[in-house]
Order: sequence, then structure tokens, then C-alpha cells
Amino acid sequence: MPKPIKQMRLITLLALGASLISGCSNSSDKTTAQEQTAAPVPTEQAAREDVTLRFAWWGSENRHKALLAAIDAYTAKNPHVQIEAEYSGFDGYYEKLVTQLAGGTAPDLTPLSFDWIDEIAVKGDLTIDWYEQKDNVNLDAFDSGFLEKYTVVNGKLVGLPMGINGMVTAYSKPFFDKYGIEESSDWDWEKIHETGVKVHEQDPEAYLLAQLDVRGFLQPYVAQLTGGQWINEDKTPGFTAGQLEQAFAYYKQLLDDGVLQPLAQSSLYPEITENPAWQQGKIGAVFGLASTLSKLKSFNPDIDVASYPVPADAKASGVVVNPSNPLALNRASKHPGEAAKFASWLLTDPEAAEILMDVYSVPPVKANADLLAGKGLIDSTVVKAVELALTNPGDPVNGISGNQELSKLAEDYLQQVGFGQLEPRAAAEGLITRLNDKLKDIE
Repeated sequence: MPKPIKQMRLITLLALGASLISGCSNSSDKTTAQEQTAAPVPTEQAAREDVTLRFAWWGSENRHKALLAAIDAYTAKNPHVQIEAEYSGFDGYYEKLVTQLAGGTAPDLTPLSFDWIDEIAVKGDLTIDWYEQKDNVNLDAFDSGFLEKYTVVNGKLVGLPMGINGMVTAYSKPFFDKYGIEESSDWDWEKIHETGVKVHEQDPEAYLLAQLDVRGFLQPYVAQLTGGQWINEDKTPGFTAGQLEQAFAYYKQLLDDGVLQPLAQSSLYPEITENPAWQQGKIGAVFGLASTLSKLKSFNPDIDVASYPVPADAKASGVVVNPSNPLALNRASKHPGEAAKFASWLLTDPEAAEILMDVYSVPPVKANADLLAGKGLIDSTVVKAVELALTNPGDPVNGISGNQELSKLAEDYLQQVGFGQLEPRAAAEGLITRLNDKLKDIE
């Protein structure tokens, strides 16, 4: 990651003055109306400086539409604020954001993926501590315990949760009906394998699962074996070569036995919703965060959720629970106060909650979540997903375990196992060696 560039904050000094010009007559101390000049008392609106903010995000079309509508609602109430929206898909967003932050061209506000916090907000110190904006943000609306557990690092509130997220197994009800799979809320890895084998025996073109990745499979699977973090705080791998080999071997078994779609097919479609097999009902389930359900449902509305697989003997659940895309405020923002006011309205105001609904999973403010549920404005499946994840959450992932370079390195080895280029033992030994080398260079 590029070295952070420290920038001085731009401070705008507003000086309101009035000069009183008075004159004295020869016969009296009183001044006439013509002799007295009084400065006009500014109205509240006139006193406000016109500002332009940039707000960037990634996501689905539903999310884009909701955030654009929210921006329109806010600027209608605050005409002195103009908000430029910058939105895209997830692919390449991190690289673009890091480049912008280093070059001083980043937007005022942007959500962060939870695993970017350590590099951007903590080590890079490129975002503002939201506690600095306590006068402009309704922090009392948030669950302080949740903030402390997930988005406070070294006493710094690095992000405001845009929702509460949790990892679950999302599955297609028609697929389960077709292949006679019992809809159960409890899964483990053995049951995943047994069920997937039966599906593939019935239809060689059908698979219980599509592609798995490091965040949604490898790290949680290993955490269940170790009970600890992927990377320890002392910058050493939190697992042995044998434990990592076990995870790779299970992954290979899923591919060999037709439980998992071959990588030659699935790797062509990074987004599961773009995979023709999913669109045609040939894939049954996916491990994902609650916030992804709306996108899944756009292609298959009959989706339900079950718990993420956890073996009975697991040392930790490994179930990911985190704030959905913590909203960060750029330290180089020229208008941090106005940006904070908009962020506060977006995440705590009931009107904003009714606009955003569940595009960032369940709203972070309980009163708003209850409001939406009562009005039927939030998908009951999303609510169920978060509740399932919160029944057995894993420990919060530490900062270094979310390091992007380390994650990409692990993803490369997972891919090599998937394509048959490396056997599980060789992959485990190779990844540990590469991780140790890379960890020496991480500050």
C-alpha cells in the first residue's frame, strides 16, 4: 500500500462583523437614522456556506438507487449542500480508493470493506476519528457495545456501521425441493459434502455450491480448527501446516466429488449472480453476508437462509459478524462537519432508513430496524440472516488478518489447489512460507 500522505486540514474562518458608525450633533448625543449604519442580521440559511461533498460507494443497482434517493432527500432539506455521487461495482474499488487517498483526490465519504480498516483507517491514518465529530453525529443512536467491539481501534472510532452483517448459508428453495434436500437451519462440513454428493449423482450438471474464497471459506474453516485468528498479533500465522492442509484437502474433496462447481467454470464469474448455472437453477447454495441477499434475490426471489456450517467439535464458530461497510470520513475533507452531518442523517434518521431499507443489511440503529420491520419495509430473510449469525458469532477479525496482500496470497494458493496445480500439503507448506516472508515486510 502506498505510504500515507499527511495533509493539513483546511480550516475556514468565518468572520461576521458589524460596524456601527455614529456621529454626534452639536446639540444632542442622539444619532439620526441616516447617521446610523447597522449590519443586517444574517438568516440561518444565509449564514451557511455552500459546500460540495463527494460520496462514493460500490454495490448493486438497488443500492445505487437507494443512496441516490437518499442524497436527493437530504439536499432538498439542506440546499446549501451539494453531494456528488460516485458509484461502481466492487471490482477494483479498493485499488482505486487507495490511489485516491494517497494522491489527495479521495471522496469525502466512502464505505470501507471491514478488512480494509487496518490498512486505511488505522495504519494509514487517512480517515477521521468519528469521535472528533461527536457534535455533528448522533452517536447515541448506535449500540455503543457494537461500536466498541467492531469499529473502535485503539480508542479511535474508525467507521460508522451502515448496517449489521453476518455470514450465513443462503440457499435456493426450488433447488432444495428439486433434489430432496431437507431445509434445516443447522449445517456442518460433513453434511455439506454428503448433500452435495447426492445432488451431483442425480444431475451431473448440478452443484450444491459454487466457488469458495478465502474470506467466506478458508479463514472461517481454519478458525474452527484453531479457535484463534488467521494471523496472530505478533505477525505469525495462526495455524499449523497440518491444519491448513486439512482445509485445502476438504476443498479439493468438494471439487473432486462434484459438490463444488469446477473452477474452470465458476472462475469466469466472480459474482455468483452472473454465473449461468446459478441463473438456471443448477447451483443450490452460497456462503455470503446478509447484505448480499438482495442481489441474490434479484435473480432468484425464492431464497432462504441457514446457519453457516459449524462442526460440533469446532474450537470457534468462525461465523463472520461485522458492521456492514463502515462509513469513513476522509481526513483531507474540506468540509468534515457537513460530511458528518450528512452521514449522521443517512445512518440514524428514520426517513433515511425508510429510503435505504436493507441495502446494507439490517440498519445499525435498532429503532430504525424495528420501524422497518413493523412496516414490512425490510426483507424478513435479511433479518433472519443477521439473527442466525448473531446466535453464534466468531471473534471479530483482527486487523492484520484482513490485510489485502495476505488475502490475495492465500487466494492464489486456494486457486492452485482448485485447478489441480498443487496438492493440499504442498499448498499449505508453500502458503505458510510465503506468508512468513510477507509478514516480515508489514509494518
